[in-house]
Amino acid sequence: MIAEEERVAHQKKTLVNPSDDPEQNLLNNQYDVIRVSGFRKAYTKLFGKPFLAVERISFGLDYGECFALLGVNGAGKSTTFKSLTGDVLPTTGQITISGFDIYQNFKDARKLIGYCP
Repeated sequence: MIAEEERVAHQKKTLVNPSDDPEQNLLNNQYDVIRVSGFRKAYTKLFGKPFLAVERISFGLDYGECFALLGVNGAGKSTTFKSLTGDVLPTTGQITISGFDIYQNFKDARKLIGYCP
């Protein structure tokens, strides 16, 4: 495990202010096994305005960490977890598990996570 101050500084550098180059972001990622960067999800309707479920969240998780999302109804918790398991595609953003982009290599990424809804 790394010191908390070092981890916070790393996340500010790579998650809050990521590079425009996704490959460089992965190279900068030396600690996070699960990484969500700039995730945004808007559900669209055939007629009417899109519904924004999640607006640009970013976080990283180290190996062995267990986490939960807390928030009011409609805050985007389920949508975020569905994106981690490949059930929902993001409107924008990137999600990787051990370096595997879950939308390009989901079969490899899925073997590395456990999820209990």
